[in-house]
Amino acid sequence: MRKTNVFGRKVSHTKVLYIIVIILVIIVGSYYSMIRVQGNRLEELQQQEVVLQDQIDDLLETSQLTTYHDVGQIIQYLPNTYNQLGIINEINFVKNLSGLSLASSYSLSLDEQAVSPFEQNLPATVKFVKISLSMTIDDPALILDFIDNLLSQDQIYYIDTLSVSYTNDFRAIIQMTIYTFYNDVELS
Repeated sequence: MRKTNVFGRKVSHTKVLYIIVIILVIIVGSYYSMIRVQGNRLEELQQQEVVLQDQIDDLLETSQLTTYHDVGQIIQYLPNTYNQLGIINEINFVKNLSGLSLASSYSLSLDEQAVSPFEQNLPATVKFVKISLSMTIDDPALILDFIDNLLSQDQIYYIDTLSVSYTNDFRAIIQMTIYTFYNDVELS
């Protein structure tokens, strides 16, 4: 190899070697620093996940503290008339509110002569209406929203059965039996 370049200067091959070593050290240092930063981020995210999981567990424990009343205790709060159209409109409203407006094979039937779904004997003035509901939906998780929205309505509903069957095309067939009540008395 030549010891001088065309301008007469001495050619040093060690400068190129130093530059290559410096670049290699920078690359290796950057690699390890990126691994360390990502490791720190991963630890922070794992700590946040633990905190969030604890918060979710706390919420689940507190949300299950629901007070249930005997039917005999709520007779005075039952409506005294039966309004079929009002019930149908309310269930359709809840269906649309829950994101189930595009549910296919939707059917709703009401039986005004239903027998009591309870073992407890109730006064003869308490009348029961059995509501049979079925539909096919794309997202089975929306049925939980439907139930929450239904139970938050002014009308008192009792969900007797709920059946979820999955189809081959990842849809769900929902079948529900719901009861509502009214106290058939004359108010003066």
